[in-house]
Parts: sequence; C-alpha cells; structure tokens
Amino acid sequence: MIHAYIGEGKGKTTAGIGLIIRAYGANKKTALIAFDKASKSYRHSEFAVFDKLGIEYYVTGLERMTSNGKFRFGTTKEDIAEAERGLSKVFEMLNRPDIDVLVLDEILSAMTYGLLERTAILDLISIIPKKLEVIMTGRCDDEKLLQKADLITSMNKIKHYFDKGVQAREGIEY
Repeated sequence: MIHAYIGEGKGKTTAGIGLIIRAYGANKKTALIAFDKASKSYRHSEFAVFDKLGIEYYVTGLERMTSNGKFRFGTTKEDIAEAERGLSKVFEMLNRPDIDVLVLDEILSAMTYGLLERTAILDLISIIPKKLEVIMTGRCDDEKLLQKADLITSMNKIKHYFDKGVQAREGIEY
C-alpha cells in the first residue's frame, strides 16, 4: 500500500517514524529516506533512535540553519541536487527485496517546493513493488498524485504555539 501523510499540521514525520517503529517491532525490515533534512538539529534528535535500533536511513539536503540561528528558506541548485540524490536512493531501495516498509520523509514537500519534479514522483509511484509498504510525507495538494495513494491522512493545523512565537524545541519539533 502507498500512504500519504500530508497537510499543514504537525505530525507527518512523526506518523511515518511511528509506523517504522511498529513495523520494526513486528520483525519487518524498515528503512527511511529523508528529504531536505540534513540540518544538524535533525541528526541529533530525529534519527538518534534509528542509530540505537540499527534501522537503516539516509538523509539528504543541505544545512538550513544559518549561523545566527535562523532557518534558511528558498531553493538553490545544490538543494535540488541533494533532492535528486535522495530520489536516486529511493529507486535503488525499491529494488531491494529485503525491505518491507519504506518511509520517504518530506518527499511530497520536496516536490511541492520545487526540489523534485512531479513527473519523477509519479514515475516512482508507478514502479513500487506490490509487496512494499511506502509512506510518503510532506505538504502536498496535488490531487492527481494523491489519487495514486491507497491511504491519505491529512494533519490539519487548528492551533499551534508557533503562532504565539514559541520557537521549535529539540525533541518535540526536531
């Protein structure tokens, strides 16, 4: 099955990681490829449990935190090259018979924000093996692409403490 965890709310990555933990607990072979998450803050918290459990993961992207602690927005040629590197890894992983569950974290956001072409994601979806559970996360409102998913869960922001000026917190947002 193909899952899509989308929306403007918090929890898309958390849901994908939760499914990896559940599958891992059921003795399934899991892996994750993260798009645009190479910032040191993600490395420290978000993937530390994977290191401890021996869960396979690959991180792509460039540092987005600037020296003054601000988040770098925008897309550079180097950002696109990193996303394409991640996509190449996805195609490689699709051919691995030992993987049962594959999470493509923020792949939909990578498409939405111009790091990856929509046609590349559609091509990827068209060759997913039937036995592989694939979870795609990120912001996406592309109806044609989303129709390819077997499950769509939308995380909708109703209220968020960011709106009151609360900064992202280690272990909670990253």
